[in-house]
Amino acid sequence: MVRRVFHLILLSVAVSGLVAAAELQGLLTDWNCTQDMVRQGRAKILKERKSCRLADNAQRAAYGLITDDKKFYKIDPRDNDRVLQVLRDSPDKDNLKVVISGDLQGNTIRISTISEL
Repeated sequence: MVRRVFHLILLSVAVSGLVAAAELQGLLTDWNCTQDMVRQGRAKILKERKSCRLADNAQRAAYGLITDDKKFYKIDPRDNDRVLQVLRDSPDKDNLKVVISGDLQGNTIRISTISEL
């Protein structure tokens, strides 16, 4: 019985480590373009693939965030309405820098708060 309780405690500690509170700053992107922007350069991708421009159509299936140190994260699609609200209020949708606080699970962040920098 003690062994079983010990294993349950270890499992709960391991699972709790998968979700961590985080605050990230970066540039909002279309998730489908994010990895290419990091690898090939954001300006190049925006020039070559007009479909990646948020200014042309801000509504996306999923959004990404590129940090200054070239890390990228997927924004949980359940938060699309919150991202769209920030995009609607911004005159420069293709250069929108934001701060996101939320729960980070792997490479995906679930938004608690989002605001423009």
